[in-house]
Amino acid sequence: MPLPDPAIAYACLSAPAQFGFLTDDYLDRLGQKRQLRPIERIAINAFGATIADDLAAKLMTSENLSVLLKSGAVRNATEDITFGTMSSVAELDISSIFALAGRITFVKPVEFALRLGGGQEAGSISMHLEGTTWKLSGIGLPPKILTNIVDRLPAR
Repeated sequence: MPLPDPAIAYACLSAPAQFGFLTDDYLDRLGQKRQLRPIERIAINAFGATIADDLAAKLMTSENLSVLLKSGAVRNATEDITFGTMSSVAELDISSIFALAGRITFVKPVEFALRLGGGQEAGSISMHLEGTTWKLSGIGLPPKILTNIVDRLPAR
């Protein structure tokens, strides 16, 4: 499957990529085991969203996005860090329409998620219909990569 050059791929993003929910993984890393009160959960989720937005901004440069889509490597080129690899869009076999259709999950009438491989470690992408064009709206990272990202966050 041919992929566009990095600038075109980056321009096709309709929203910041969604890298998954990091809050629970981060709390586990800190050793936080007690039940959280609702107000604490709200504050932590707001803080977690800030961290996720910052990570997304660093990871979703045109260069990093191009590498992720072509090879599946999740990396931060500016800090020369690779968090792991997942299945890539370039490796997606589109010869069997039935196998491909089995990997699609509709999220909304105008958005779908596509699993890039068979296992949990494959990852996924989300596409959103904007006008008459499908645009990349999210990337679902495998749990192992999310754990590697969380491990790089400060402990306190």
